[in-house]
Amino acid sequence: MLQFSAKGFFWVGQALRSIRLDCYMGCTQCANGKAGFALSMDLDQHAKDKALGHLPDIEKAFRFLGLSITADTVKELEDSIVSDKRNSFQWLLDSIDGIERLAEKELKGKFFLYIPPERLKCWPSYKSNDPGVFGKQVDDKFPSAKYDIRCAGMAIGTALSTAAVFHLMRVMEIGLTALGKVFGVSLAYTNWEPAIAQIESRVAGMRSDPTWKSLPDCKEQQEYYSQAVSYLRTVKDAWRNYTMHARAKYTEEEAEQIFNAVKGFIRKLAEKVSE
Repeated sequence: MLQFSAKGFFWVGQALRSIRLDCYMGCTQCANGKAGFALSMDLDQHAKDKALGHLPDIEKAFRFLGLSITADTVKELEDSIVSDKRNSFQWLLDSIDGIERLAEKELKGKFFLYIPPERLKCWPSYKSNDPGVFGKQVDDKFPSAKYDIRCAGMAIGTALSTAAVFHLMRVMEIGLTALGKVFGVSLAYTNWEPAIAQIESRVAGMRSDPTWKSLPDCKEQQEYYSQAVSYLRTVKDAWRNYTMHARAKYTEEEAEQIFNAVKGFIRKLAEKVSE
């Protein structure tokens, strides 16, 4: 998926208009008290410099959008100006018009989506230094959840609410598996309900278990894991049973609520647990 700013695309149009305006300004002449445009005049150095100041960025913007033919044409225009061949203002105007027509033709084969600002809060970034939608600690502790976290964010951004919840349940399952390992509970041959019940039982008995009881912060540990299991129970009872059996559809508001709940759970889990 290609992400770009509409502001940058708008700038390209402004830059092309600026080159056109510079052409008219550069060839303006007055005769008999009347102003006119001597378009057949050779390009002066000022017009060349102004055009060369815009063309490299215009080419880059078109190439980023996948308009490769238009980008190549812009590069050819830039090379022609740099070569210092004798060209007129009319030639440059015609070249700019040709680039605009070519871009329009290429754009007919492109499909663009607009994501409203209020949905971008869930949208993932693919920059190498980005901490991730759920934070760097979650990415570090649960690397296998990255894919579903990103898919959930993109699904919310594009109003695919039920798909978002499906991906979020996969994130929850990764967290449940990691939490189960802490208490020796496996999901390999069972589903959520028995696993959660076993974990709940073992969390409740932590202060009577010799291994946990020997820890100086056993009480705090028990409180922490009780909160984590509470998240799991809520998600399982309220959302997962219906989602995984194709019996429910979710609104955008519900998907965002679930997104935030799963985010809270997995971030809480990442404080002490990893996969």
